[in-house]
Amino acid sequence: MKSLRHLTSLTLLSLCATWATFSPPAEAGPPPPPPAGKTPPPPPSSGPAVPPPSGGAVPPPSGGPINAAPTSGPATGVLVDAEEKYKKEDYQGAAIIFDAVASGKTPGDTYRAKFWLGKTLYKLEFYAVSLSVFNEIVAAGPSHPYHKLTLPWLASLSRELPEGAGVLEKVGTYKPADLEDSAFDEVRDELYYLLGRFYYQKGDLGQSIALFGQVPDDSDYYIPAQFFLGVAETREFHGPQAVEAFKSVLRKNITLQEAANKNKKKLKKEAKKKKKADKKLAKSGKLTGGTTEELSFEEEMQRYQERANLALGYIFYQVGKFETANKYFDKIPLESPYWLDSILAASWSEFRLVELEPEKANLHYQRTLGYIHTLNAPFFYDYLYPESVILKAVTYYFNCRYQPAKLAIEEFNRRYPKTRDDLKDLLAKAPEDFALFDLSVKIRNSESKLDPFVEEVAQKSLQDKTLEKNYAYVNELQRESSQLDEMKPDFKSSPLSDTITENLDGLLSIAKESTGALARQRLMTQIQEINDLEREAIKIEYEILNRIKAQGGGAPKEGRPQKPKIDSEHEIYNYNGEYWKDELGYYNYKVTSLCKEE
Repeated sequence: MKSLRHLTSLTLLSLCATWATFSPPAEAGPPPPPPAGKTPPPPPSSGPAVPPPSGGAVPPPSGGPINAAPTSGPATGVLVDAEEKYKKEDYQGAAIIFDAVASGKTPGDTYRAKFWLGKTLYKLEFYAVSLSVFNEIVAAGPSHPYHKLTLPWLASLSRELPEGAGVLEKVGTYKPADLEDSAFDEVRDELYYLLGRFYYQKGDLGQSIALFGQVPDDSDYYIPAQFFLGVAETREFHGPQAVEAFKSVLRKNITLQEAANKNKKKLKKEAKKKKKADKKLAKSGKLTGGTTEELSFEEEMQRYQERANLALGYIFYQVGKFETANKYFDKIPLESPYWLDSILAASWSEFRLVELEPEKANLHYQRTLGYIHTLNAPFFYDYLYPESVILKAVTYYFNCRYQPAKLAIEEFNRRYPKTRDDLKDLLAKAPEDFALFDLSVKIRNSESKLDPFVEEVAQKSLQDKTLEKNYAYVNELQRESSQLDEMKPDFKSSPLSDTITENLDGLLSIAKESTGALARQRLMTQIQEINDLEREAIKIEYEILNRIKAQGGGAPKEGRPQKPKIDSEHEIYNYNGEYWKDELGYYNYKVTSLCKEE
């Protein structure tokens, strides 16, 4: 039996391997195991165990940097007229002039015109195009007279553009010492966070830790900075520091939630306005990146809280404190997108508690199977948690209940290999990344005409936070393209309009192909996971059949299961075949060990 326990643990190690090599800034999974000693395996996951923060923090009201006015002297020539138009909010007229000077078609200060063109395009809400203009200044380096003044505008763009737009890479060209300039007083906290994210993505954890630690607790970026601080400290194997950072996320959220309760009316109005705008764009047929979830600042911070609880649970799991781990897993609410991950993680904690409390083995096995029972509820049928079926088989195996264990393996073989083959067929339908992007959008919008179950499974495989940001970026590019139709005739007929169109077309093509490539990677990961679990299932089935053979096909007499302990706030009801949402996560199986004492 010991060899089988080790065998099943191998599946769980994949989570640690994924974490060790993980670098995308958008995703933050559970912590890695300690570097030495006997390391308990982490709970498995159907994707990233702790979906990463989306899009960066929601910042204070936008409108561009305050300290962004150039200091190299007054405008001359036609730039005087252009800047006057800018000040009067005639951004379309100003942009045409700035572009003419920046491109050299009209004499003037090209450096100044380029900077102001980026600012003006930002005001016109051509954010992706504005980033392209500012990128030229960034690429020129410190020798460009407006290089330093571009940085606050990159911060502003990070608020408006999804992470897939690549703003972090532009911010990362600046040095941490650059942030001490007084020109950045209004956005310094944000820049600490963004630059910290860049160094985290780069793998320079020490530098990222230093930068995240600079964000003060009264900043809107404090919670996301503390979350990533916890992740970085974990990857550096600084357990106490990681725990403290994640707990800071929880403490700060209490304050934010209290404030949010006083501002619900305003938030509801803003959400309604955004939903109406998205609906209008989708109806126009110009939104082809699939629908993406738009969260308010408070909702975004709530997601960080849920991720922090999940991360804390994983930390304590990995050091063998399984009861403490489950306390954090239990904090994740049913409506959270991470709730099922917490249920799966809790099932592994209960399973591992048998090692620490063998006298309570029956109760822990009951709870393990109860959690798995929740995952098998019809509400979640299209969510892929194949590890749960393997865990169910192993739990029965360790209780010498070989027939139920065999049935669990048969359940796995009946469902998941076919699902894997269906996903392979899906990829075969779109061998090119660009084509897969189009198919993935149809899948996300339930318009693929695939088998309903296959479509649902694929949808869940594609609900990755990094992917979500890529789809959001495609949508943003399409929004900007459609916005050209709303411009004044002189703007639409200008060379700038042609430049914008060409720029957006190029960016859109690249964004769709890269999103398709990432979608392919996610689907192939799901396929590989099922392949790995199938091999393990074969080994487990072999062990089960040997045990059944050794018994001569008979089964020992079943003992009486231990009743679960409950407090005064709970009651016990017998399961009658119906699932109730308020009971999910609270099931206990009546299972007793049939093993003979040796």
